Amino acid sequence: MAGRIAQLYRKPARGQPAVALAPGAAMLCEAGVGIAGDAHASRLSPRQVLVTLASELRALGIAPGALGENIVIDSDQPALFRPGTALVSGGVEIRLTMFCEACKRIAHVAPDLGALLHRRGVLGVVVHGGELRVGDALALVGGRYPALPESPYQKFLDFVPTIPPGRVLRYADVALAIGVDASFVRALPGYIRRSAGGDVPLHRIVNARGELPRLAPEQAARLLAEGVALRGTALAVADLPRYLWRGEAV
Repeated sequence: MAGRIAQLYRKPARGQPAVALAPGAAMLCEAGVGIAGDAHASRLSPRQVLVTLASELRALGIAPGALGENIVIDSDQPALFRPGTALVSGGVEIRLTMFCEACKRIAHVAPDLGALLHRRGVLGVVVHGGELRVGDALALVGGRYPALPESPYQKFLDFVPTIPPGRVLRYADVALAIGVDASFVRALPGYIRRSAGGDVPLHRIVNARGELPRLAPEQAARLLAEGVALRGTALAVADLPRYLWRGEAV
């Protein structure tokens, strides 16, 4: 045994404190989605689950659950606790994707945010689902997956080609999928302009209303060729209820 699950928490809504599971209760992890009933469950997000080391919490003098984590683990292999590692417990497997940044939302718990660099925990996605309980044994399997790039722009370049032909995503969906704050949508038009002319399918990105932002070359023609019906004349619009992709297999 390389470790065990020390605490389990579910976040009922964004911005609200994490709630500890009742003793003996099971946390249901859904493959490709995250934790059932958790505010961060999403097929698009690389931030479905936040895992924290109990040893780091003790060293920082922070109570379990205070950093918004879902899973607190004890492990005798802390060096493996990093992006690219798989956390395996029973039939559940979580791919650790990126370090969770220390943001102002937790400043009331840890005023020195710099001290939390790479210590708040590691985010992950559920690869294989099942139930977790406090006390369950776990293993950390290093190097099972490639770590996501740290650069938001590189994450953007890696993600956009995964949008299926004939589907579209809004700016906010793209921000969610590359694991950045929602306010980052302001940077996405610049990313699109910077990437124009390459092989990245930028034409599949629309604004919040489904309107084509006229940033990607031949966007309307390319969407029509993929079967996306457009309406409007002065400003073409994609039907979001019909063509919006939510991360499901197509």
